Amino acid sequence: MGLFNSMANYAHKSELRESKDEIVCGEIIRGLSHRGWRPHRIVAHSDRQQMGFKVPGDPVLSAAYLVVDRRSGSGTLTQAMGSRTSIGFLAEMRNKVSDPDDLATMWRTDLANLFKIPVAGEVRIDHQLNTVNARTYHLVDLDQYVQGHSVQAGPLVEWIVGQFDALREQLRPLKK
Repeated sequence: MGLFNSMANYAHKSELRESKDEIVCGEIIRGLSHRGWRPHRIVAHSDRQQMGFKVPGDPVLSAAYLVVDRRSGSGTLTQAMGSRTSIGFLAEMRNKVSDPDDLATMWRTDLANLFKIPVAGEVRIDHQLNTVNARTYHLVDLDQYVQGHSVQAGPLVEWIVGQFDALREQLRPLKK
C-alpha cells in the first residue's frame, strides 16, 4: 500500500506542476483585461498556451502576444526544471504604408539579427513589409506566483507589462 500511495502522490505532484501554467495564464488574461487589453487570441496546447491581446489607444503597439511554454512529460529535464517555464513576448507594430526606405531598414535589421538569440531578455526585431515585431524570452519560476490554492499574479502582470513597455521602446523609432 505504501508504494501505491507514493506513486499516486508523485502523479498528483506532476499534475499540479503541469497545471500551474494554465492557472497563471488565466490570471494573466484577467490581469491584462483589467488594464484594458482585449484578448483576441487564446490557444491552448498540451505544453504551451498562446495569448494575443489588442492594446487599445497605444500609439506604437497594435498587438501583444504571450507564449507560456512549459516542458511537459516525465523526463529528467522536465523534473529538473520544476515549475520554471519559458515566457515568450512578441510586440507587434503595424505601419500603414511601406516605402522603399523601409527595405533598407529591413536589411539592416535582418543583418543585425543574424547573431542575436532572443533569450534572457535580448530583443530581436523582425521586419516584414508593413509589420515590425520585437521578440524576447524569459525563464520564470511559477512557484513564485502559485502556492497551493493561492495565486499572486499581480506582480507577474506588472512584470509582463514592463516587458512589453521595453519592447515598445525598441519599436518606437521604427514607427511612422
